Amino acid sequence: MATITDFKEWIKGSDLENYNDVYCLYKSVEELNEWGAFSTSKRQTSKGNMYFVKCVYLDEVLMLASDKVRDYFMEYLEKQYAGEMGMEDWYYFKYAMEKND
Repeated sequence: MATITDFKEWIKGSDLENYNDVYCLYKSVEELNEWGAFSTSKRQTSKGNMYFVKCVYLDEVLMLASDKVRDYFMEYLEKQYAGEMGMEDWYYFKYAMEKND
């Protein structure tokens, strides 16, 4: 599998149109765990931590090269998708709205 560091490009390929996918990606990176189609692992190096995000339907693995990049990635997801609500509130709002349909 190839590795990519441009997370905006990687996100385009992952087609995050569904609120559940966005939330699963966010939670995977936050908890360093598997969530839905996403899994995140951490590797410690002499320069610090690196994070690798995999998606079951993508060939490329996203590498977040440091804690700072990981934090920025999570902030980006939150601002891009959840806005002022924050990720948790946004997710549960979307979930509740879907239930009412």
